[in-house]
Amino acid sequence: MSIAYYYPKNDVSEFENTVFKSLSIDQTLFDKCVKKHRGYAFLLRNWIKEAYQNGASVNDVVLSIKKSSLKIEEIIIDKPLS
Repeated sequence: MSIAYYYPKNDVSEFENTVFKSLSIDQTLFDKCVKKHRGYAFLLRNWIKEAYQNGASVNDVVLSIKKSSLKIEEIIIDKPLS
């Protein structure tokens, strides 16, 4: 049984942080990736925000990312596609 987390509409940063924790991605490192590389990391951030705004649960987002062809390992080691 999975646990769904629900956040107030204005708390996208906490939602994103919980998604990243579930994927073993350091939030600070991801923030650096967005500033440094923009492209891939920036798109992922926007996609997570959009999923949040559309009412998706953390679990839904994490599962979608894991099932996708996204190279999460590259973000974890600060080498995302740019």
